[in-house]
Amino acid sequence: MAEEEPIEIGFPTVAAYHGQSALAMAAIVFQAQRAAFAFLSPDAIPARRDISIVSGHPGPGVRDAFEVVTRAVTRGAYMVDRSLPEARFVSGHDISYSFRITLGERTAEMALLPGVLPERFFELVFAKDRTTVQERELSALKRSVAEDVLAKEPRALFTIRAS
Repeated sequence: MAEEEPIEIGFPTVAAYHGQSALAMAAIVFQAQRAAFAFLSPDAIPARRDISIVSGHPGPGVRDAFEVVTRAVTRGAYMVDRSLPEARFVSGHDISYSFRITLGERTAEMALLPGVLPERFFELVFAKDRTTVQERELSALKRSVAEDVLAKEPRALFTIRAS
């Protein structure tokens, strides 16, 4: 729910707002929001003004997907907390693939399930000095992951716990 009436935001809007650099994560966060809002507000359209976000992932695809749907960044209701303990798939990197989405007094604590992102994704994303061939491979992989994630039911991608 926007300020006065409902608006519909599909993934093409998220992708257009973000661009293409982190398309896989934008798709994951789009699906996270779909799952969270169905979980937190099954009978009503959630109002943007009532939503706040804590993300364990600092990336631009994550931030932009949350922003375009909820305006949480603009409203000062978005925070990155790299210490979230769930979904820590990359040893040696302070990053969590988990989110806490709060709507009013209820929070959905969400963690990406292992295997949603293939090992090759992590190898390429966290590689130092990627070659041109690796850059192209990573770009294609991000698009492929986004397509796979968007083809699944949102709740099939995460563990969700209420708090």
